[in-house]
Amino acid sequence: MEKREFRQIRAMLGKSQRELSGLLGVSLKSVESYEQGWRNIPSTIERMIYFLLFKSNPDAYAEERPCWETKSCDEKIRNECISYVAREGQYCWFFTGGLCSSAKASGQGERFCSGCEVFLRMKSLVEAAASTKTITVPKDR
Repeated sequence: MEKREFRQIRAMLGKSQRELSGLLGVSLKSVESYEQGWRNIPSTIERMIYFLLFKSNPDAYAEERPCWETKSCDEKIRNECISYVAREGQYCWFFTGGLCSSAKASGQGERFCSGCEVFLRMKSLVEAAASTKTITVPKDR
């Protein structure tokens, strides 16, 4: 995730830097640093901010099939997958953090999720829905 995308998602959420820092459990300085590009955005923070965005726009992906159907995972793989066991197929990228069979096969781990077809489709739907909402871009701090 790049600094521009981080800031855009914060705006879509309608949160100030201070409010977002509280939700993410990081300091205000960390959020400022992510947005300025002074610090890399950790994968855990990236997943959490996407989780907030997705949970704020559930209607955008209500009709989407779960990841295990999209990827045609066999029963053995499904039974070893936390998103299948928890029945959270739209949040495979959040729960597994790159532990799904596709990510393991790619050898990319967490980095795979940001390029996964399931995540990219969901992200596109959610961002489109969020961008149609009228939200005032929050002021810094």
